[in-house]
Amino acid sequence: MKTIADRWTDFEARVVAPDAPPLQRDEMRLAFYAGFKSMLDVNFELAGLDELSAVFLLERFHIEARRFGASLDQRRS
Repeated sequence: MKTIADRWTDFEARVVAPDAPPLQRDEMRLAFYAGFKSMLDVNFELAGLDELSAVFLLERFHIEARRFGASLDQRRS
């Protein structure tokens, strides 16, 4: 399984411009790790719920993430 650092490296290669200034790269890395930590927090919260509630909450997160992705697609077109 990939480490968080491995996942950052993959993400960085896909989305950070090669000529991005160090400050931008550092801020993106900080945001990436903060997002990963947030998802770990969600996992702990889900583990404390009954199965139906956890599935419902996880589906809400999926819907929110898909909407966010769609909004990015709309901005690009």
